[in-house]
Amino acid sequence: MLLLAMLLAVASPSIQAIAARAGGTVGFAALDLASGRSLGLHQDDPFPMQSVFKLPIAIEVLRQVDEGKLDLDRAIALGPTDARDGSSGTLAIPSRPTIGELLEAMVVNSDNVACDRLLALVGGPSAVDAGIRGLGIAGITIRFSELEMGAGKRDNTSTPAAMVALLARIAHQRVGLSPGSSKRLEDLLFRTDTGPKRIKGALPAGTPVAHKTGTSRTQAGKTDATNDVGLISLPNGHRVAIAIFVHASPADEQAREETIAHLSRAAYDTFTARSLRRARGRIHQGR
Repeated sequence: MLLLAMLLAVASPSIQAIAARAGGTVGFAALDLASGRSLGLHQDDPFPMQSVFKLPIAIEVLRQVDEGKLDLDRAIALGPTDARDGSSGTLAIPSRPTIGELLEAMVVNSDNVACDRLLALVGGPSAVDAGIRGLGIAGITIRFSELEMGAGKRDNTSTPAAMVALLARIAHQRVGLSPGSSKRLEDLLFRTDTGPKRIKGALPAGTPVAHKTGTSRTQAGKTDATNDVGLISLPNGHRVAIAIFVHASPADEQAREETIAHLSRAAYDTFTARSLRRARGRIHQGR
């Protein structure tokens, strides 16, 4: 098994070669949370997040729930003005979903209606931005709602390295949430149903992945953002925080998603092979 893992690592294309398939610019960061080993490409450059920014919103919602400012069982009235891009998303309009139901729709289904209602409830983009900065994470900037982005304003941005730092904090339950809220957040991320061909796309079947996607429209032959960020569990129990942002790509959706999938698999194989080499070394030393 060790030989196979080493052969895969040697035979597989480089990170740069994988990223080149999508064209545009690809930002990538991956961190083995147990060993501290990392991989990266343009990891300190800012990239448009699109719906990835719903992850920081979810953290702020749950933080305010823990503080007693919000109640997950509180019903919120949705009306015609809540529709985004002419759609109600996964939610009926009019309706009265609870904050908990809005949170689930925003994370699991990437619902834009739920996103903007929750964003308003927590105090707007500036409150979410301040919350992330309060964690000591620089490189994530949140300025706009889904409505504002849809109207053509600039996107919220993150560097891959900053997003991986946030994911690492989520994995270690260090984002200022109670244990119950931390578990709720990860449970929602495990249930995300968007982007099954991205981070998950080339991983071994059954690999646990908690993730959040983001996607922009394609305009003038280029797609500004095809993204996926999350936490991958390795066979040895280690977890990998990973962020992949495909920006200004002229490639079609399949190629963009395959780029994300192959980068994810490269991280998986690299960190798995390294752990196997260390294990083999320990066995050899014990003889």
